[in-house]
Amino acid sequence: MTSFNEHLVSVDDLCDLNLLREKTKHSHKGDNGKVLVIAGSSLFHSPGLWAAELLAHFADLVFFYSPHHTNRELLMNTKKDFFNGIVVTAQDLDWYIQESDVILMGPGLMRRKNRTDVVPSVLSIADIEAIQDEGVLTHALTQYLLSHYPDKKWVLDAGALQELELNNCSANMIYTPHKGELDRLFPLGFPDELKEVPPGTWLIKDGGTDYIKSSALSEIWKSEGGNEGLTKGGTGDLLAALVAAFYIRNPTLLSCAAGSYVIKQAADILYQRVGPYYTTTELLQAIPEVVWDLASKTQG
Repeated sequence: MTSFNEHLVSVDDLCDLNLLREKTKHSHKGDNGKVLVIAGSSLFHSPGLWAAELLAHFADLVFFYSPHHTNRELLMNTKKDFFNGIVVTAQDLDWYIQESDVILMGPGLMRRKNRTDVVPSVLSIADIEAIQDEGVLTHALTQYLLSHYPDKKWVLDAGALQELELNNCSANMIYTPHKGELDRLFPLGFPDELKEVPPGTWLIKDGGTDYIKSSALSEIWKSEGGNEGLTKGGTGDLLAALVAAFYIRNPTLLSCAAGSYVIKQAADILYQRVGPYYTTTELLQAIPEVVWDLASKTQG
């Protein structure tokens, strides 16, 4: 994906990041952001937990909701595994959505086996929880929440992104597809003309390079770097979570650029020690150190 007007992301672009400013000594719990993570399924447990754990480094409060209803043991296990946030149930989901500054939806959610699978009409979260097929449930949940809360700040990834209906797109949404997910959304090809791009900001991962396209701007931001270790499962979930962390206080384009830049920097630091043989958990642990180092540079 190329453009006649590309902007290469650099550290200079990140100097005005509000997230990198030191938290004030007199701030209270919640003043530095609340994020809700909607993630996980009977098959994919780790993606949502990775995302929530990373967000816990940056946001004051992290809420976690998994829509998987057929095995309540999964919910209880999540409570045991996730110590740095609050695990919520369906009956409280609407309240936590309203309470959150940013909502990350998608890591680990199942997609439909066939996009033509019929999705029943739903009137509430309870109706959605009653759906037996997890892929159909993801579609119903995604459309219900985006249509009921269009003004919230959303980051859509993985399962939610693959079940997105484009008529629900809005300018305050961030989408983080890899090339395969993009092709699934746009089987005839992603629009080349910026005026045709659906509303919102698109962070497109393609062959090791990230392209950031906004429906509001006439240029494409391009983020290079990183290494082959970033092909591991879960690294995309960390990127989406990091973007959500920056989106608490910053505009969409800058949040995407910062997320891409930082995760590539963290991957390169790990590469110096172990080559591409680092784990997703090790990448998660390295990211806060990179952000802290970047903060000292941009504030110096």
